[in-house]
Amino acid sequence: MSRVMKKFLDGIDVIADKSGKIFCYLVFIIMLIVTLDVVARYVFNHPLLWGWVLNRQLFGVFILFAGVYTLYTGGHISIEIFYDRFGRKVKSIARLFALAAFLGFVGVLLWQTTWMGLNSLQMKEKAAGAFRIPLYPFKLLIPVVVLLFLLVGISALRREKD
Repeated sequence: MSRVMKKFLDGIDVIADKSGKIFCYLVFIIMLIVTLDVVARYVFNHPLLWGWVLNRQLFGVFILFAGVYTLYTGGHISIEIFYDRFGRKVKSIARLFALAAFLGFVGVLLWQTTWMGLNSLQMKEKAAGAFRIPLYPFKLLIPVVVLLFLLVGISALRREKD
C-alpha cells in the first residue's frame, strides 16, 4: 500500500475516532431535552413543541456516528465460532464474500441516501407539525456519514491484513 493511501486511511481512522467520541455526548443532550419535555408537560401542563422532533433528528445523527465508531473499534458482531475453524483458503474466500457484501450494501445505501438527501434539499423539506425544523441538513448528513462508513470499512480491512 502506498504511503499516501496509508496516510489517507490513517486520517479516516482519526476522523472516525474523534467523531465517535464527540457525538456520543448527543445522548446527554437527548436526555436533557426529554427531561425538559417531561417537566414542561407534567409540571407546567405545557409540552415542548420542539422536543420530540429535535430528539428524533439528534438520535439519528447519534446512530449514524455510533455505527462508524463501532466499525472503527471492531465492535460489530462476527461469527467467530465458525470462522476460526476455517482453513486459510476458506478464510480468504469468506473475507472476500464479506467484502463484496459490505461494498454492495454500503454502495446501495450511499446511492439511495444521496438521492434522498438531494431530493429533500430540492424540496426544502421541513418536519410536519407545529415545530417545522428543516430536515434536509440531517438527510444530507446521512450520505456523508455512509461514505465515512465505507472508508472506515476499507481502513478496517487494511488493519486486519496488517
